[in-house]
Amino acid sequence: MKCGIFTSKFIKISIAICALITLCVAFIACDGEEKDVKTFEESWMSYISDETLVSEVVMPGSHDAGTHGAHELWETQHSTIEQQLYAGSRYFDFRATKTTSGEKEVDFFVHAHSDAPALITAYGQRVEDTMNAIKAFIERNPEEVLILDFQHTWVRTEEGLIELIKNTLPMDKVLTKNDCDDPTTVTFGKMRELKKNIIVIYKDTSSDICERYDWLFERSQYLQSDYAGDEHRGDADRLKTQWQAYFDAKKDGVFFVLQSQLTGSPLEGREALIRPVLDDYLKNTVANDEAKLADLNIVMKDFIADDAAECEVSSKEAIHTIISLNVDK
Repeated sequence: MKCGIFTSKFIKISIAICALITLCVAFIACDGEEKDVKTFEESWMSYISDETLVSEVVMPGSHDAGTHGAHELWETQHSTIEQQLYAGSRYFDFRATKTTSGEKEVDFFVHAHSDAPALITAYGQRVEDTMNAIKAFIERNPEEVLILDFQHTWVRTEEGLIELIKNTLPMDKVLTKNDCDDPTTVTFGKMRELKKNIIVIYKDTSSDICERYDWLFERSQYLQSDYAGDEHRGDADRLKTQWQAYFDAKKDGVFFVLQSQLTGSPLEGREALIRPVLDDYLKNTVANDEAKLADLNIVMKDFIADDAAECEVSSKEAIHTIISLNVDK
């Protein structure tokens, strides 16, 4: 039986693990000058034990992650991808499309589905800027593991998008099928040995695109992210009931995403309603249920790095609650 997801090193360093109060790891030069400082949220995966599967660890995830800068009707994240990374998020739900900007076409992340056109007001961050931010973060934090889930793209975007990703991400840090033919079976130790940090999940598609690119893992095969729309458009208690159904439907051998966002307007107000309910559910239901705890992998949220107005649970507290479940595991 494993001794736990977090290494003993983490347990010794953290004096209040269950609360997961912000931990700073500082490297000080001999003359006392501050050389580098990392917060716990920035580097928390460095404390995960080598034998832990990436599909086992409980991680915060960002819903419609690239929507910073979109109109408030569509902006599910007020923070940039860089800010979300430093806040502790390790899974990113991406939807990308192409639009004309000046004299050239540019890839943007949007809040939309690929079977319907995206409104210009739903456009968020540029894909190229986002990939560059991810590259910089990984260079600074070589033990963090990210899951990039390209849930929706548009047909005319596809080839150009993949080439853009190839040209901006550090491809030597991206897991390939040659490294591991099933990303849900890869351990943190293996990722560290290979010096890999990024797993790219690509949308369900009838084309052979995932076969042609050895670093694209097809979504339908390796990831489960159920969404009962009516329940997410209801109230917080209704969604809380739905989470049981998601756990009941969980398959073996997948990255399992628990969708915890309330759909509807105003989005920030809906987050203020669901955040304390989710926080309580994770602390008092999941933490005390061996089966749920074993199954939980990704907790996907709106406004992951942002404090919601009139909500008693801060973004940092919400993230710490998610990460602290690894101690219970």
